[in-house]
Amino acid sequence: MNYSEKIAADKTSLGFEFQDLVYIERLIELRPGQTLGLELHDDIHVETAADDGSIEDLLLIQVKHSVHPGNITDRDIDLWKTIHNWLKLVPGLPSSSKLTFQLYTNKSLNNQALVSLLKAPRQNVQPIVDHIRKTDQEISAAEAIKKPNESPNPIAKYVKSVSQASDEQLKYLFDRFEFHSDSSSIISRISSSLRQLAIPQSQLDDTRKHVIGAFKESKFSKIIKGEKVVITFDDFRTKMGFERIVISARSEPADFDRFVDIYYSYQRPDSISFSNSKFHDQLKDIGVSDDEIVDRGVEMMLAEEFMESLRELGSFSASDNLRLENKAVSDWQRVHSKSHRSTKVEDTTAHKKASIDCYDETMGSSLKAGDVELPRILSCGKYTKLSNLPRIGWRKNWQNTFKK
Repeated sequence: MNYSEKIAADKTSLGFEFQDLVYIERLIELRPGQTLGLELHDDIHVETAADDGSIEDLLLIQVKHSVHPGNITDRDIDLWKTIHNWLKLVPGLPSSSKLTFQLYTNKSLNNQALVSLLKAPRQNVQPIVDHIRKTDQEISAAEAIKKPNESPNPIAKYVKSVSQASDEQLKYLFDRFEFHSDSSSIISRISSSLRQLAIPQSQLDDTRKHVIGAFKESKFSKIIKGEKVVITFDDFRTKMGFERIVISARSEPADFDRFVDIYYSYQRPDSISFSNSKFHDQLKDIGVSDDEIVDRGVEMMLAEEFMESLRELGSFSASDNLRLENKAVSDWQRVHSKSHRSTKVEDTTAHKKASIDCYDETMGSSLKAGDVELPRILSCGKYTKLSNLPRIGWRKNWQNTFKK
């Protein structure tokens, strides 16, 4: 293979890669009841089933990729070859209520006569047909005066074939024609589609690679078995593992240590007070100082804001947070039972000491989210919140006193 042939092969390979990526983009956008095919009716086709199982909507997509995108012109070979292919394809298509032909290209659309008409084909069907006949006449005339050793115009045979179609055939096609021109990166568009599914920004690259890999493996497996590459919504979501990929990406490990930076960078207002809070009353009752109560209140306030930020990022859900709090209550129950096993409420001095011991041991422990240990000040914030609800307390009879 010489250098020129190698370049041509590379361009062809790039075109197939682009086609696969467009297919993957369509897979992510697939809706229930839809099926996506590759190189069956066309480069790509999207089939939407009606309730009775018939084909309600059939979208045929011709994917045209150019290494140097530029513009689609009136004499663009991709344009004429696509129209030629579609005219040949129509008789063998399955019946459907709606049929659409889409030319998907990374080239831009210029303002030449035919391209301009094709931007709104349904309003310009007859002018498009007229322009096709005129183009055939012009190219045929130019070809007729060429010398025998001159190369033919590469689009001549496609223009001739299209021009030989009847007005009815051409009108049928252009009533259903669409341009899809997008010069932006197909990789970026796939990432954008994934971002709309609440994939965290930090997980986009890995998620995109997982999805591409899952498709490539499925495609290879089907081809090896001699099967057509046709994927349904359910196939993609379950068999190809897209739902698992998305769930895994959304469950990005929460960076709990970041709370330490948030806590120590917080500027406390001089007037901050939690005197109207239930946890304030519980701590004041057992002799905790006002300054320490404010410390607990700040930890609680910042912890709640932090947990909400994790929920919005998709790295720690509301159910994860509830599970964490339930585990905190369980840990507290053990400490509370041990602290008050032999105390009597009537013995004020002993009861107060046991209550303080219960409080100190609880606040000195760190909660775990799965296998990850939370910073102690974050754990303190969660315990303080629970005492504010109140779900936990420090006195032996805290429920009778504060849970009203």
